[in-house]
Amino acid sequence: MGNQYRIIQSSNVIGILYASGAYRQIFTDGRSLPEDPNPTWWGYSVGHWEGDTLVVQSNGFNDRTWLDFAGHPHTEDLRVTERFRRRDFGHIALQVTLDDSKTFTKPVTISLDVNYVPDTEMLEYVCNENERDSAHLVGKASDEVKGEVKLDPRVLSRYAGDYQSQEPKMKAVITVSGGQLMFSIGGKGAVALTNLSETSFYFPGGFPMDFVKDDKGALTIFLLHTPCGDFKFARAAATP
Repeated sequence: MGNQYRIIQSSNVIGILYASGAYRQIFTDGRSLPEDPNPTWWGYSVGHWEGDTLVVQSNGFNDRTWLDFAGHPHTEDLRVTERFRRRDFGHIALQVTLDDSKTFTKPVTISLDVNYVPDTEMLEYVCNENERDSAHLVGKASDEVKGEVKLDPRVLSRYAGDYQSQEPKMKAVITVSGGQLMFSIGGKGAVALTNLSETSFYFPGGFPMDFVKDDKGALTIFLLHTPCGDFKFARAAATP
């Protein structure tokens, strides 16, 4: 199910209601963004019109969310600019720019299409329904980070390379930077892993990773442990 939401507009504020029960307020009365906002999950948003385009600027986010399902993080300096333009009846072109100098070297812009679904009620979205994950989770994510250890870059370099999973097919790339392994999956940007031991690491968001040695002591695979199962990645053969 895609992300469903409903937009409600009054003279001074626009409300966006999500199927999950969450909501956003976008103030359109001419106020500015707060200079030192209290960080929240959804941030603080103000909007104005530029011709037929609604421009929404947001700040005041906490740093506890991801930018996508690949686990890309951000800091509390994140600032988001959204541009909504209705191309025709039933279709909105949405452009989103992410600006966070502590995460990105330059602003990142993505474009999305929003489609109107007429005569349809939003479907209820509740994570607790048929929920089977929590029974497999042990401890807290912060507990893993507290166990960080320092590893020699020469040890970490043994893990660097390209890896491939079979089911589902995913490509992962591991590099070394600043005494940490950097993990990229599906062509996304690299995310730093927490070093827990010489073979165990932690992917931000709650996913432990274990490297496995073969009978000759070579590191040929790693396992990414998730609530829905373990994903096995094998090191790609070196190109002659």
